[in-house]
Amino acid sequence: MSEKELFTSVADKEPLSKKIAAQIENAILNKEIAVGEKLPSENELCNQFNVSRTSIREAIKILITQGIVEVQKGKGIFVKNPSSENVTEWILKFYKYRLNGAYARDLIHARQAIEPDIAYYAALNRTEKDLVVLEKDLKLFDNSKNDSVLNTKYDMAFHVDLAKASKNNLFIFMVKPLHQLIPPLKFDVISTINNAYEVTQEWHEKIMDAVRRQDAIGAKKAMKKHLEFAEEHINIILNRKQKKRG
Repeated sequence: MSEKELFTSVADKEPLSKKIAAQIENAILNKEIAVGEKLPSENELCNQFNVSRTSIREAIKILITQGIVEVQKGKGIFVKNPSSENVTEWILKFYKYRLNGAYARDLIHARQAIEPDIAYYAALNRTEKDLVVLEKDLKLFDNSKNDSVLNTKYDMAFHVDLAKASKNNLFIFMVKPLHQLIPPLKFDVISTINNAYEVTQEWHEKIMDAVRRQDAIGAKKAMKKHLEFAEEHINIILNRKQKKRG
């Protein structure tokens, strides 16, 4: 790595760790430090930022949590290769922290705002390979009717793979963490509402049929209806819980 100084002093500014993390992140985004490259040593970072080891260590923790860098034991801190998994993990942590568990209605409304358009573009842009993946998701969903954990897993997979079929990377980044919030809600729905599985199966098939035919408007309408039923189920669960508390 070049001996030139990449960073500037942040002395007397608060919070130091966040300021340091932001500068390092910007250097990575601007490709001053490449993916896979080792960060300067702790001593070098202390000198460049004119701060203590504690501030540097706290900043590195922030970057590790965000999935931007990783520790390679005995070697140092290296810039991670960005992936949708890294992004998803961080967004999911943010959602959980900010929502503090009270997110059922917010989640379904967010899905209603995003997923009909995902189905629309999936129908327009899907490839034969996408169809194979989506068909497999539906088959696994159907075969896991009596296993709520697997059933939820393949339900989520179908929606995420629709986002992939849309060929819009931002849809993927938005949908993955949203769907990872679903399992606790899905278990409640499956165990409480008798026809929840059948309703989901029916609308999955209608969405899939439209995607096969590249009927973008039909896919959008089917997804919208699917999520209307999902909202009804969520409202039933929440109303029952409220009555128990009352």
